[in-house]
Amino acid sequence: MRTIILTLVLLLLALPAYAYTPHAGDRAADIYGRDVISDSVVHLEDYAGQWVFIDFWASWCGPCIGELPNMIDKTKPWLKSGDLAVFSVSLDAWTTVDDLHDVIRKHRIRYPVIFDGNGWQTVQAAEWDIHSIPATFLVNPDGVIAATNLRGEKLGPALEFFLGGDTPYQPLGLRTSHTQNDDGTVEVRVELSSPTHEPLKLKVDYWHTRYIYAEDDPEHENRPVDAEYIDYEETDIETLVDFAEFADAVYEFTVPAADDVARTSWSIGVMVPGTEYIGAEDDPGIWINDRGRLSW
Repeated sequence: MRTIILTLVLLLLALPAYAYTPHAGDRAADIYGRDVISDSVVHLEDYAGQWVFIDFWASWCGPCIGELPNMIDKTKPWLKSGDLAVFSVSLDAWTTVDDLHDVIRKHRIRYPVIFDGNGWQTVQAAEWDIHSIPATFLVNPDGVIAATNLRGEKLGPALEFFLGGDTPYQPLGLRTSHTQNDDGTVEVRVELSSPTHEPLKLKVDYWHTRYIYAEDDPEHENRPVDAEYIDYEETDIETLVDFAEFADAVYEFTVPAADDVARTSWSIGVMVPGTEYIGAEDDPGIWINDRGRLSW
């Protein structure tokens, strides 16, 4: 059962949908804004031709601060060699800007930290459809997103895999679409592309979110006071997806209906071939991830 931070859930309710949602295999849209360190405008496109590690974070985000020393340590050798750049976006608000500067000083951060003081409504995070942090993306020298959500003990081996290989890594592609049915079910279509067309290991998870309102709010006129997840652990999917000879691979599944839910969500993971040795025995591989959700 997933844990929930109510404050973040309530903030997410107010976020609009945006046209650009970054996926592995997509060309990375430009990110630009004022760097809080240099006080100059910086662009992601300034780093065309090299690998870039993008980090969306905030000083108030516990997991972000917990991961920051590891990220700095694992990217440092590649930064020194000139093979990698780090480019970050802070979701801090003006109320936490002093904390942001404290973190920058403490960790001696020298890479760009874009900041506009708008918190979850930070323009760059909204343009990239960021709904949770830390959110990380690895962009290859051609400007294509090669991997997402790299962190923890897998970050170092992942950077070695992507940047240190004998031949340039050709990114996989992962995209999803869905159809919302009148009976409450959701049909999800997963489209995979691969330069080698070898079978890919796929993991699927899906769940519903039900909001809980105060007893004196029977018409649900105010924000919810809590939330619960309806999970389907017994139906989690792990499978190999094969490619047709001259086509991308497609995998489809159906999320069952549930009563009185506010949101239906799903998560897709695809293991990068050749990474089975990376990570713990019970959690091997580098995975490219995508998520989807809809509100009822």
